[in-house]
Amino acid sequence: MGFSFSHIFIGILCFCYFWLYFVPMNLGHIQSLSEEVINKIAAGEVVERPSSVVKELLENALDANATWIEIQIEEGGKKRIRITDNGNGMGEDDLNLCYLRHTTSKLRSAEDLFHLKTNGFRGEAIASIAAISQMTITSRTENDSEARWIRLSGGNLQEFGTNNSRKGTSFLVEDLFFNTPVRRNFLGSDALEGSRVLDTVTRIAIANPQVRIDYKVNGRDIFTGVEGSDLRNRIAEALGAGIARKMVPVDHTEAGIHVTGFVAPADETRGKRNHMFFYLQQRPIWNPVAGKAVVRAYEPYGKQGYPVTVLFLDMPDMDFDVNVHPTKKEVRFVNENGVFLAIHHAVRNALQNEGEYGAPVIHLSDAVPNFSPVGTSNEASSATAYAATGSSFSNDTVQEPRRRFEAPPEPIAQDLFSLPEFGKVIPLTSKTFQTPTKVESFASPQFFHLAKTYLVCEDAEGLLLIDQGAAHQRILYERALKTIENGSGIETQELLFPELIELSKVEASLLQSVLENMDQLGFHLEPFGGGSFQLRGIPRELPLSRAIDAVHELVESLLEEGFDANPAHDIIAKAWAKGNAYQAGDSQSPEEMAQLMAQLIATQDPMTSPYGRPTLMRMPIEDINKRFKR
Repeated sequence: MGFSFSHIFIGILCFCYFWLYFVPMNLGHIQSLSEEVINKIAAGEVVERPSSVVKELLENALDANATWIEIQIEEGGKKRIRITDNGNGMGEDDLNLCYLRHTTSKLRSAEDLFHLKTNGFRGEAIASIAAISQMTITSRTENDSEARWIRLSGGNLQEFGTNNSRKGTSFLVEDLFFNTPVRRNFLGSDALEGSRVLDTVTRIAIANPQVRIDYKVNGRDIFTGVEGSDLRNRIAEALGAGIARKMVPVDHTEAGIHVTGFVAPADETRGKRNHMFFYLQQRPIWNPVAGKAVVRAYEPYGKQGYPVTVLFLDMPDMDFDVNVHPTKKEVRFVNENGVFLAIHHAVRNALQNEGEYGAPVIHLSDAVPNFSPVGTSNEASSATAYAATGSSFSNDTVQEPRRRFEAPPEPIAQDLFSLPEFGKVIPLTSKTFQTPTKVESFASPQFFHLAKTYLVCEDAEGLLLIDQGAAHQRILYERALKTIENGSGIETQELLFPELIELSKVEASLLQSVLENMDQLGFHLEPFGGGSFQLRGIPRELPLSRAIDAVHELVESLLEEGFDANPAHDIIAKAWAKGNAYQAGDSQSPEEMAQLMAQLIATQDPMTSPYGRPTLMRMPIEDINKRFKR
């Protein structure tokens, strides 16, 4: 049978179909990536933001036995980072190899990975940084007659030469992420990235008090660490002399784990983890086991929050793994429960034995329940740093009166009544909430106080519970937002004796950037050198202690959220509201309760606090009737 033209045409169509839909599948064969792509992928693992660059190069300087290191950044490190040290320096051969991948002076065999005493070791840092920046490296050893320099662009050598720079090494990193613009777009504001850099500098500076570390931002001195300092003095330089003076020494060994350092007394806690510093073999780390152990040790004192902590762990190399991630921010312990117990007992004993700091005479059982470790956290809690005051910290200070903290008493009659579960508590929604027509409808006796924390009243559908703190926060938050946005100001009461507020350098830098907004809210703050501010005026009718709390709440919120997560005025309004709002235990008259309810109803979002907590809950009358079998 012969083939017609139609047969030939159909055959051609089938061939084309086969070629278009099947052949391309076979063209996706495995290929070797180019060196440029490989370097960019590696850089993404090691270099996340400017603070990553500072961390890697700062650790290299320490490994080179530097006793003086200077860090300079511009525009949060996005424009320029310069790190200069007086370390060993690099000769010509080392300089020509240092920017290539997997070249290192700190590692020779796989076995060395488990016995490292240096900070860096992978041979990836310089190559990764060079791949995504314009980099200039200048170095000179003690035996060199002159310094040598090389200039790289995207990891490729552009030019080289010599100059008269002194012994040591200088890294100049410019235009970070210039060839990966998507990565650059994910960076935060200059202020936020700068605070992250300072956090990194602070954590490393605390672990190396013998090294002078200077930090400058846009040409302005931010941090200066005295060479040859000790740990308590370095804490004073970094976190402020006030807190350093109060901190309790820790020195405890258990199950081969040596825990040393300092912890704050029980009344010095913070709302965030920013002031918790942990180190393993002198390396800054974060591990949820360590944080939980410290917080648990403070529980008998009845204090909420996170204690100011600087703790160093030393243990056999085989008991942990720091090679989990290229940035070495993740650490895994072989025996996490043992680490938990060692830290918990170390802090507990320090607080008990240091009576002058107000620790209660209380004996806790050693039978701490086994700690069930959670997954390793990548939280890089933003820490804080402070500038040196220029004077050496001294323990020769006037001791404050001793304070004793009582452990909370056990409930006496908690089993006297065994009540069934009290109804189904339903969060109030906009649909179910009925706006009262008159304020007087909530007047006494329909309002009463429960535990000096909740307001209780009746509406048409049942029983209402109002969290007075959350409700007041919502009212003050919206009032503060309007005050900032329309440019009006809250009346200020000038203080006869200004109050000194000591902050870290990170906190001070952030607070400095929002002083104008704080002034609108009635806070008159003036820089007082180092990380200190003088509080000269506070919002009228606000107690001084609440005003100070509001300032600290503000800087902690700025550290936690940053300017990019929320606008500065939103963060300020939240912090101001939280610091000024009613707290548990505050009493109110029936008229004040009614006024609070009326003001809450008038807000744009009366159902939640600015932090997302519910302000009101309802117990429907139907559920109450069911419980009483009516």
